[in-house]
Amino acid sequence: MQQHKPTILIANGTMNTGGTETLIMEIFRHQTGRVRYILMVHYQGEIQKGIFDDEIHSLGVEIVYIPSVGSLGISGYCRKFKEYVSKLGKIDILHSHLNANGGIICMAAKKVGIKCRISHCHADIRFKGGLISNLKEEFTLQVLRAYVNTYSNHYWACSHEAWRRLFYPWKHEVIIPNMIDVQKYFSTPEDVQEAKAAIGMEGKFVVGSVGRVARIKNYELALKAVALLNQQGMEIHFVCYGRFDAQKDAYCAELVALTESFGITDKVHFMGNTTHVAHDIKAFDVFLMPSTTEGFGMAAIEAQAAGISTLLSTGIPQIVDVKLGLVRFLPLDDVNAWAEEIGRKRKEEEPTHEEIVAAFDKRGYNSVSMIKDIEDKYLNMICNDK
Repeated sequence: MQQHKPTILIANGTMNTGGTETLIMEIFRHQTGRVRYILMVHYQGEIQKGIFDDEIHSLGVEIVYIPSVGSLGISGYCRKFKEYVSKLGKIDILHSHLNANGGIICMAAKKVGIKCRISHCHADIRFKGGLISNLKEEFTLQVLRAYVNTYSNHYWACSHEAWRRLFYPWKHEVIIPNMIDVQKYFSTPEDVQEAKAAIGMEGKFVVGSVGRVARIKNYELALKAVALLNQQGMEIHFVCYGRFDAQKDAYCAELVALTESFGITDKVHFMGNTTHVAHDIKAFDVFLMPSTTEGFGMAAIEAQAAGISTLLSTGIPQIVDVKLGLVRFLPLDDVNAWAEEIGRKRKEEEPTHEEIVAAFDKRGYNSVSMIKDIEDKYLNMICNDK
C-alpha cells in the first residue's frame, strides 16, 4: 500500500502576475517531490483561469476552483470548503496566501480537521481614501484580523511590516521573503537588445514597471515624471506589465486620460499581464516602483536580479534592497526627484552575475536554494502538530 505523501493545500486567488503568485509559482517549479501540492483558486462570479494555470497543470499540481467567501458568505463557504476537501483526500496543511481573508479559510479548515493552518500575509495593508471610508475599511480589517489570529496556528509574512499589520504581537513570527530563480534574470547585451526589439523599443530609453494596475501602485507619479522628462526634450518611454483594463477599471481609465492630458500617449505602453517577466524586464533601462505601500515589492527584487537601476518609493520596505548599489529610495511627493534620477540614469558599474547570485543567496531571495527550506518547514510543522 502506497504511503500517504504529505499534502499542502495552497489557497489563493486567480493566478495572474503578482508578487504572491510569483512566490507560489517558484514553490511549484522547484518542488522537491517530498510533498504533494493542490492549488485552491478562489473566484467571484464565473471561474476565471489565470495566465499561470496551464503551467501549473504541467508541473503536476492539481487546481480546484471554489467561490470566494465574499460570494458565499461565511457559513456557505465553510459548507462548500468541506464538500471540496472531502473529494481531495487527506490534507495535512492549509497554506493561505489571501492576507486578511485567510482567517475564514483557516476556520473552514479547522472545522474539517486540518491541523496545520498557515496564514501568509503579503501586504502591509493600508487604505487610501477619505476618513469615513478608511475607518470602515480599518474596522473590517480588524474583524478579519481576529479570525486570522483565532483560526490560524502558523503566522507567515513576506516582511516584518506585513507581519505586524495582520498578526497579534504575541504570535510566533515567521518571515518568508519572496524569492525568484536568479539565474533566469541574467542577461547579456544581446538579450537586452532582443527584449527591446520584441516590444518595438530598439534604441529607446525605457523606464519600466511590473505590477497589477491598481491605485496603490501610484503609477500617476511615474507618468508625471516621464511627462516632465519628455517636456525637457528627452525621449523617455514608460512600459508597464500587469493587469490593465481601461474599459472596466476606473483607475486604468484615469491613467489613460492622464497620458492624453500630458500629450505622452505614444510614450506610454500598458502591456497587460505577462508570464515572462524574467525576459520582459530586460528591456528596461530603469525600473520604477512608486507604490504608496507594499508588503514586500517582488518586482523590485526581479529588477535587481537583472542588474537594472531601481527607483523605489519610501513606501517600499528597505529589505528589498539587496545591497548591489542599484537601489534609490525616493519621496512620494517629489516628482522632480524621480525625474532627475531617471534622467541621469546612474552610471555606476553594474554588478556581475556572480555578485548578484551571492547577494540573493545571502538574503534568502534565491528560490533555487530556498524552496527546500520551505518544504522543511512544512514537514517539521506536520511532525510537531501531530
